[in-house]
Amino acid sequence: MTNPHLSTVAAVPGARSLPQSLTDLQDLIRAGAHLGAADLSLLHRDAAYTALDVGTPAVAMSHALASLDLARGTGDLSLQAKAHVTLALVQAEAFDDIGAEAQYRKAEALAREAGDHRGVALVAVNAAHCDIERQKYASAATRLYALLDSPHFRNLDPADSRELIVTFHTNFVTSASEALRGQDASLRECPDLQPQLERSARLLQHLHETGLWEHAGYSGLLHLAVTEALVRYAVWRGDFTAAQTLADERVRTALPLGSAVATGRAYLDRAHVHEVRGDWQRVTEDAELALQSFETGELNVLSARARDALATAYAQLDRYREAFEAQREVTRQVELLYRAYHQQRALVGQVEQQARDAEVRASAFAEAALRDPLTGIPNRTHAMNVLATLHGRAQLGASSVVALMDLDHFKQVNDLYGHLTGDLVLTRVAQSLGQAVRGADCVARFGGEEFILIFPAVTVQVALEVCERLRVLMERLDWTDAAPGLRTSASFGLAVLDGRTDVKRTLQAADEALYASKNAGRNRVTVAGPEPVTG
Repeated sequence: MTNPHLSTVAAVPGARSLPQSLTDLQDLIRAGAHLGAADLSLLHRDAAYTALDVGTPAVAMSHALASLDLARGTGDLSLQAKAHVTLALVQAEAFDDIGAEAQYRKAEALAREAGDHRGVALVAVNAAHCDIERQKYASAATRLYALLDSPHFRNLDPADSRELIVTFHTNFVTSASEALRGQDASLRECPDLQPQLERSARLLQHLHETGLWEHAGYSGLLHLAVTEALVRYAVWRGDFTAAQTLADERVRTALPLGSAVATGRAYLDRAHVHEVRGDWQRVTEDAELALQSFETGELNVLSARARDALATAYAQLDRYREAFEAQREVTRQVELLYRAYHQQRALVGQVEQQARDAEVRASAFAEAALRDPLTGIPNRTHAMNVLATLHGRAQLGASSVVALMDLDHFKQVNDLYGHLTGDLVLTRVAQSLGQAVRGADCVARFGGEEFILIFPAVTVQVALEVCERLRVLMERLDWTDAAPGLRTSASFGLAVLDGRTDVKRTLQAADEALYASKNAGRNRVTVAGPEPVTG
């Protein structure tokens, strides 16, 4: 099958073994305390892919989850999409197709939200790979056919997405060849599928014949994938000699890479060519070699496939006892997979819950940062955010009114009754103001005993009437339960937020009107203007 990690993992030089590459990546991660979350997420992503390549899916899962956790912390939607793709591939490797599909949906939604054409294409190419793994060739072919005709593929930068584009054609040739060979009826939805298959195959043949692997930065794994796609294409065309030659080349290319997955797949796919040709003895030989490779890693899925191929070949050779034993071992492997699947789903579910809890905490922290800890009402930062929004609307003609309110002689409250009583006064005043205005209005503590009231889309006359009502409310607050004899009053200063004057100058005008109220004897409402009007 086409390697799932080709469209994302960095090129792996043929002279370097994959296990050493994983070790190097893990060393970089351990020494990466100085790196940012984005760089660490990418390192974990590459480590996850390499762990799959060397046959350690449990390690791959650990790195995939770490990559996703770090990506979420960056706020980078494209990076998060890539991390979800990584997790999807790891889940698919353990036969968690439902979980993988959910991760692909999240990845595509994030890539689209970010306007990331490459990200959307990346999701489609890797999701098609999973379809190929499940032998859903028509589904993979139609998915890639639709991508080819989309802006996401047309807008790819060939220089930046060279390996992704080659992987697209690799997966397309593999899936379309098998789907056409199986004469799947759903292919009627793709009228030009066969001509496109021929074009994609010619591109891969050119890449293969010119030997660009050695000097164009392509990985040995991609070389294997292209060769395997050409094997499928040759089988579809009935050119079994070419298919055999290419399958032999795949095995020779895989062996030096030191990857149990790559080597085992090469043997197993060559066994498939032997099967098409009816050479059951050679099917047996290659399936046994594939099984030996897969059993060096935690590769229960691939081991089960190799045993299934062996069971079929043994039966064809009248070796029924061996066929029975191989099939019984397949059943045992499937039971192990079933248990591993549920363990993995539980782990992913736990991590997803942790992510949701983190998002709730982050939301709570963000909310707390915009609230006054004493009174519980919005604080100055929140008020300034509201004013910035309303100033933008005012520039389009929707004026609002801002009022600053200051409790009169509040220092005397603290001096005569103590700071605890002072805190109680501030809290009760804040609650009373909030209950007395509209839901659309904003009441916030601006600092000390000063409050700001923001009235969106009202006239100054309406705001003046509201503030006069609030002034009376402050006079009539009952403090008998807190401090007998305590009385409160407040002074107000109003200014219009009209879009012609910036927020800072509007606040300055409201502040000047507030001081005009205080200078006039306090417990008054004053509207800013060339000649402040005090009521």
